[in-house]
Amino acid sequence: MSDSTDDKPAGPQRLAQSQDTPTSQPANALREHRDTLQVPTRAELLDKARAFLNSPQVQHEDIVAKRRFLTEKGLIPEEVDVLLREVPPAVPLVPPRTYPQPPPSKLPDLLVGVLKIVSWIAGSSAALLLIYFRFLYPRISQTYQARLSLKTHQRGLLDRLTRSLEDLKSAQRDTFAILPKPELFKDPKYEKCHTLDDLILRSEGRHDVPNITVLRCALEELKARGSSTSTEEIFATLGPKLPQLQATEAQQYEAELWETLSTHYCFQKDEVDGTTTWTFGPPTPSPPPPLLSSLTELHDVLPKSRPQPGRFQHTFQALSEFTGYITSQTYTTTFRAPGMGLSTPLGPGEEELRREIRALKGLVLNRRSFMPNVPRPASASALPSAHSAVDAP
Repeated sequence: MSDSTDDKPAGPQRLAQSQDTPTSQPANALREHRDTLQVPTRAELLDKARAFLNSPQVQHEDIVAKRRFLTEKGLIPEEVDVLLREVPPAVPLVPPRTYPQPPPSKLPDLLVGVLKIVSWIAGSSAALLLIYFRFLYPRISQTYQARLSLKTHQRGLLDRLTRSLEDLKSAQRDTFAILPKPELFKDPKYEKCHTLDDLILRSEGRHDVPNITVLRCALEELKARGSSTSTEEIFATLGPKLPQLQATEAQQYEAELWETLSTHYCFQKDEVDGTTTWTFGPPTPSPPPPLLSSLTELHDVLPKSRPQPGRFQHTFQALSEFTGYITSQTYTTTFRAPGMGLSTPLGPGEEELRREIRALKGLVLNRRSFMPNVPRPASASALPSAHSAVDAP
């Protein structure tokens, strides 16, 4: 590189010396002095030109443009050629990638399809709504109103029934408060039972017999046999006869019987020689209230009402007798001998009745024979004319 740079200024100097005349020695000396002053500056210019040509931005430019640019910067053609030869060959440019032309956008078609779908959905919805509100909704609303009114009516009836039941319960409560209390020791169903066998036969094996009745029958049975009515005898008598005392709940039922025997006021306890005996003594019934006594006396004093015969009792009896007589005369067999009259003579009343029956029968037959042929009415409007034709003589 230094050799080339040293040779380059030598070329111009030789050209300048060849062109100078021998007579101009001072001018040559001045020119040499100028060249010596310009050597460092030109070397810098060549370095800049070399760096310019090696820059990647300029490597791919046209050579003619490079030569023109360097010439404009003050370089001679020989220097430009040397610099261009020093530049390494440029790497060929990679051709730009070519892409196929993109297809046209499908967005308009997509928007049109969406618009069609939306319009179809809107139209179908409008048609369905029209059909619903025109035909279905009135029937649904009528059915709903009918069900609602029926439900309201049923609820009103239920409220009325509830109020009636509440009023009935309150009336029963008020009425039962003034009525005499029932006597628990009296059981109408088992009142005639005086032994345990009668009680078991009457109850038919049921377990709903009151404890008071069971203990009463046991005491009466022991008393009838002349046995002791102690607690041990009572439960010894009850054990083999009552199925409740033989089941798994025997202890519980026995405890209930003992509680009834020891706490109920109908059973009195007596201590005789250290032995506890029991007797059944129902309390004296309280006298009936004055009002009930007065009503009972009034009922006994009033005369008994007799059944009154009906208004048409006599008519019914007469018709029954007449029907029986006609039946007997209709189904009796009479024998008529040839040349002779009736086998049994009839009374004047019977003869008169027979003549009237025959006359009535003849009248009916004649009317049916001479009745005009009336066509059958086709509608209800012809009924009056048909009735008038039948009633005509």
